[in-house]
Amino acid sequence: MIHEYRTYTIHPGQLERYIELAETVVQPIRQDRYGRLVGFWYSEFGTLHQVHHVWEYPSLDRRQADRKELFERSDWMGDFIAHAWPTMQIQDVRFMNPVNPYEFVTGTHQLYEARIYRTVVGKYKEGADAVNARPLAPGATRVGLWRCETPQPNEVCEIIAYPSFEARLADASQQTDQQRWWRDFGATFIRTESTLMLPIGISPVK
Repeated sequence: MIHEYRTYTIHPGQLERYIELAETVVQPIRQDRYGRLVGFWYSEFGTLHQVHHVWEYPSLDRRQADRKELFERSDWMGDFIAHAWPTMQIQDVRFMNPVNPYEFVTGTHQLYEARIYRTVVGKYKEGADAVNARPLAPGATRVGLWRCETPQPNEVCEIIAYPSFEARLADASQQTDQQRWWRDFGATFIRTESTLMLPIGISPVK
């Protein structure tokens, strides 16, 4: 199994248009036939005007075949791509191997956080194990944890669901348990990026 994490940076003023297309066109065409959608968000803190979505495939070969078939559909190209591409500035794609099964959290979670950890070269396994051991505040749920395969092979990605912004603040980097964790494992990492996100209507996790 492989997960594809796609991040699109949208032209300012075009995010609403892109989300409208995603919610009204993407899933009616794709459903689960061309990869399984496991999460879809837009950024609220970090780099703004971005959408983040994760898709699941049995293998990279299956993903290639599914994408080829999808792009041969006239409705996909005419109803979605023709309108979506003009809204975009940049497309970034990561292929990731799951460390833990993806968790479809129940209930409503107001906020999600995507963290990308760049590890010391060759320390991606140790980095994933360290992130898996990172303490979380009560109510927070680790939705997914992955080792990145490409384009950066020394990255670890995690997505956390929080019931509120206050719950996220309880995981602030200066909290005692977080400071302790960084002291124990900080030498494994070069840098960490964080984006706070909100789910859109078609996201399977809310």
